[in-house]
Amino acid sequence: MSNVIEATGPMPGTDSAPLVVDSRERIEESYGDYLSDESRYGPASADRLVVVRDEAQVADALVAAADARVNVTVSAGRTGIVGGAVPAGGVLLSLSDMKRVLGVRRLSDGRFAVRVEPGLSVAELRERLLTKDLGIEGTGDDAGARADLEAFLADDRTYFYPPDPTEDTAHLGATVATNASGARSYRYGATRRHVHGLRVALTTGDVIAVERGACVADGSLFVLVRADGSEAEVRVPGYDMPDTKNAAGYYAAPGMDLTDLFIGSEGTLGVITEVELILAPASEGILSALVFFDSDQDAVAFVKHARGDGPDGEAPAAVTPIALEFFDSRSFEFLRRRKVEEGQSSEIPELPDGAVAGVLFEAEFTEDTLLEIYEGWESVLSVHGASMENTWGGMEEHEFAPLRALRHSIAEQVNGVIARANARHPEIHKIGTDAAVPSSALEEMLGFYRSELDGTNLEHVIFGHIGDSHLHLNIMPSTPAELRAGKELAARFARRAVELGGTVSAEHGIGRIKHDLLRLQYGDDGMRQMAAVKRVFDPSCILNRGVVFPEGLL
Repeated sequence: MSNVIEATGPMPGTDSAPLVVDSRERIEESYGDYLSDESRYGPASADRLVVVRDEAQVADALVAAADARVNVTVSAGRTGIVGGAVPAGGVLLSLSDMKRVLGVRRLSDGRFAVRVEPGLSVAELRERLLTKDLGIEGTGDDAGARADLEAFLADDRTYFYPPDPTEDTAHLGATVATNASGARSYRYGATRRHVHGLRVALTTGDVIAVERGACVADGSLFVLVRADGSEAEVRVPGYDMPDTKNAAGYYAAPGMDLTDLFIGSEGTLGVITEVELILAPASEGILSALVFFDSDQDAVAFVKHARGDGPDGEAPAAVTPIALEFFDSRSFEFLRRRKVEEGQSSEIPELPDGAVAGVLFEAEFTEDTLLEIYEGWESVLSVHGASMENTWGGMEEHEFAPLRALRHSIAEQVNGVIARANARHPEIHKIGTDAAVPSSALEEMLGFYRSELDGTNLEHVIFGHIGDSHLHLNIMPSTPAELRAGKELAARFARRAVELGGTVSAEHGIGRIKHDLLRLQYGDDGMRQMAAVKRVFDPSCILNRGVVFPEGLL
């Protein structure tokens, strides 16, 4: 174990040439989808599009851009909502064609890890693991690699990638670059916990191969040794990170692992060309249930009881949720109203009469434990005026359809309302929070949302990952005045989350649109420390400029 980062050159390339488009007009006409992500941030443009096939092509494209002093924006699945993949001229470097599974390795502790290229999606990996049809082209003369692959294929268990990011079309390299998470991250943790190794291409043409545990900071110091023999010090930022689920800024802690510096750095330090992800055996079954409550307060009290941090005593040992998701009373009111407005053609599910709020929980079970688990959850629900008899869901795939429909309907309907307002006022957009707070501050943060919104005419709903005390408040302004009011409120909400020990961004990152929120989190000095780290790995400062912190700091 050492704090020295030893860079090398890239691995040999494939025979397939990259796609290169050098015309801004042709990019806009024929490759326009590459210019946007789900944030709809813009305006966007690119002078050159390079769709690479391998690590060597990534390195070549970065060196060429650095030599020409041309900015590079990294793009993959374009599912982000903070504008990180939206170019403002320069080179748009797409990793979307790098989607091979490269190998499977048995780690020293017996777990399996899979090596993949960054363009493989979460859904594609899930399907390949489920069928064990990995598409690995060969292990060459490496007897160990061949033995590990054969052992994995011979194992009769099904394996999965635990973080389960909400957007399963997201590309795995991007989920690592943003430390993505999802509902089941309540149990399994965010992406960071499941990354064992990385290969990262730098704008200098160097490549860093790092494996967890192999390179750790000496206090706050790493030393980068480039392939040409030159050295540079990397000083870990000195700010304190929130003790919550977090995707805001560079990871920083004394004695930290180098792997963690790249995870969540949003492609500003280097381009991830390979990821090694730790797998886990899938459970025998998942019990999923959406429980209906008489009030938001009852729903929150149930969550705290199930988490074991409420005033109602400990939950039975069998109550071990892997996910806890919340839908507030305004979410249900909003869906009912939209269903009436849409009429008989509406695909919004019919909510039960009297259902005011809801909590979706998921739990693992085996045939031997199912009855105990069911009874455990029933005992907790009964304390809060609910019952397993008054739920949607079950244990079979067909029983999950109403749950998926409900989740889909809320997001779809919010986006529909915004689209109609945007048609009248083009500047209108949704205002969504991504704050998380310590579990002890959940009710205080939720109460702050309510007190600040009461008395306004702003349409809003609150739902999300309540297990992690990470709720999404979605404000739907209908006029420019409401947009301004919503933005002011969002800033107050972020400031309050930080005051409570939380984060301004728990899962979506900072991108190009949340610099002011990152400043609330770490201050100007913290942002300058991040910029200093970037300048070591990206001396020309061309990579994803304006992502995470403002360009002016470079």
